[in-house]
Amino acid sequence: MTAAVIRKPLKEFWARYRLVILLIAVVSFLHYNTALHIYALHGIYRRLYYFPIILAAFRDGYRGGLIAALLVILFYLPHALGGVGFDPGSATEKNLEMVLYLAMGILTGILVDRINAARDSLARTAVDLRKALDEKERMEAELVRTARLAAVGRLSAGLAHEIRNPLASIQGAAEVLGDDFPPDHPKSGLLRILLQEARRLNEVLTRFLAFARSEPGETGRFDLAAEVRAVADLLEHGPAAPRLVVKTSPDEVTVIGNREQARQIILNLGLNAAQAAGPGGTVTLELAVRGAEAACIISDTGSGFSAEALENFGTPFYSTRQGGTGLGLATSLRLAENMGGRLEAAPGPGGRVVFTLPLADGNEE
Repeated sequence: MTAAVIRKPLKEFWARYRLVILLIAVVSFLHYNTALHIYALHGIYRRLYYFPIILAAFRDGYRGGLIAALLVILFYLPHALGGVGFDPGSATEKNLEMVLYLAMGILTGILVDRINAARDSLARTAVDLRKALDEKERMEAELVRTARLAAVGRLSAGLAHEIRNPLASIQGAAEVLGDDFPPDHPKSGLLRILLQEARRLNEVLTRFLAFARSEPGETGRFDLAAEVRAVADLLEHGPAAPRLVVKTSPDEVTVIGNREQARQIILNLGLNAAQAAGPGGTVTLELAVRGAEAACIISDTGSGFSAEALENFGTPFYSTRQGGTGLGLATSLRLAENMGGRLEAAPGPGGRVVFTLPLADGNEE
């Protein structure tokens, strides 16, 4: 055993018990140098030994109290036996005092250990309670969101019945009327507006229906990396497309889910990112393997998510884009959850959304 190995525990012992040792040494010094005939002072010094014992017990529990009691006996015993000075007390009194040193150290240490154990237990209970409250709040928020989504689903089904057919009639009638108004006619502009607004309303209704019908599709194994590259090709050829960066490593990542729904989610997120980044910005599609799941990370150089946007992420009818309904993101969120995955937004200087799906067997890292 090297000297360094021996010095380390001695340094730790000195750091923890130096004040206790100093008190014991001071009391012992006074005890040793007190005249024999001053009986009262010797009795006081014997009682002063209890202070370092109690201090050590509070510092280190049962172990500290016992160590301090043994140190006190070690310092006091030569004086009690007359080896260094002499305590005029009776042998019975001195022996009983040393027994009480041990009893005080052990008893105080046990009580301190119990207090510390109770305090640790209360701290763990507080942490568990905080976790339970956080989980309760999360579940309550999830229930509210689920109820909201269900209400929107029912509303969408009603809109399909009440609006789709009359809208088709309006659009058809406007197209027929267009034959009677050539482009140079004064009313042709109004007719064009009517057709544009009818088509726009039809697109909104289509998004409603897509949200209402976002039920679990047939799941199977497919290559998520291939879907990311396919969506990247679509985004790259879009009008006023930003600069596109694709990172798929490894080149093939087999996941469990619905291929068409996964592509729909990535395309929705990619289009949102492209609109946020603008023509001069950058959109990054990155694929990574994290444990037992694959993560598709869509980020852009736009303004990012505000605190309000993060709180309302995936909420129907909440959108930061003018004219947006928020149904595309809400639909994507529901589809991801139906496939056993997740869709999460992250704060940062730009927009960042992570879409995860469970890996097929044999793909875990």
